[in-house]
Amino acid sequence: MLLGSATALAQQAGPFATHADMGFLGGIFVFTTGVAIGAIGTLIGAGGGFIHVPVLMIFYGFSPQHAIGTSMTVVMLNAISGTFAYVAQKRIDYEIGLKFAVAACPGVVVGALLTRFFTLKGFGWAFGLLLILVSYYLFSDVELSVVRTKAAHAPETRYLKDAMGEEYSYAPDMSVGFAASILIGKLSGLFGIGGGIIHVPLMYSVLGIPVHIATATSHFILAITSFLGFVTFVGLGYVDLNYAVALGVGTILGATWGAHLSLRTRPSVIKKTIAICLSLLALKLILGQG
Repeated sequence: MLLGSATALAQQAGPFATHADMGFLGGIFVFTTGVAIGAIGTLIGAGGGFIHVPVLMIFYGFSPQHAIGTSMTVVMLNAISGTFAYVAQKRIDYEIGLKFAVAACPGVVVGALLTRFFTLKGFGWAFGLLLILVSYYLFSDVELSVVRTKAAHAPETRYLKDAMGEEYSYAPDMSVGFAASILIGKLSGLFGIGGGIIHVPLMYSVLGIPVHIATATSHFILAITSFLGFVTFVGLGYVDLNYAVALGVGTILGATWGAHLSLRTRPSVIKKTIAICLSLLALKLILGQG
């Protein structure tokens, strides 16, 4: 029933979905929501992609499909903006970024196509459980850990020098990165989230890539994969461009504000507070959207 109504809306609206006209005050409110999400995402070092979807569903009445597609568009705008900044800093490992992006891209498309089969109740449970896992990760400060006892070849040592003249050397296990990127791509397309919350700790804690390089390269990967997801969701008619632009501009500005705010606050307190808020959103999706 939900799938049929969503498909009909997509057919009527053409490549972009249309919801009620926001109006000037509504647009300001959506923009302000984006600022808050951008600041929160930066404060916890994970981006705000996983917050857009429940916010769009709970507060703006979006269907799962349109929330996912619109969220992916916002993620793309944020990732492209961040990538330009990291290009100037010369902290992107382009070879690793391209390889991991290629591994993730098929999963993004498959995940996006699978969203057509979500029901409101089923998606509420699935995304709610995902938010609970994210909350646990943030609240407990758990570290990812992967141990490989055997490898066909020793990892190749890589070198990179950024715009500030700082030199980095690291030897990532690419096979682990490829396998994780495939999974991250599917999750990204299926839920309309960025992969930063997984990719950054994976590259830093598991693959041994310096955190500055990991963050910059993750943005580069996300710029590629989210663009592909955006194109797929536009084809499905699941993108509300008005909301996406208002949220996207707000998120970009909020990320800048969050970066400054992070210098004056305690990261552990921030993460635990946001974890509690995400848990409440998860409960709302599970109990209040069926």
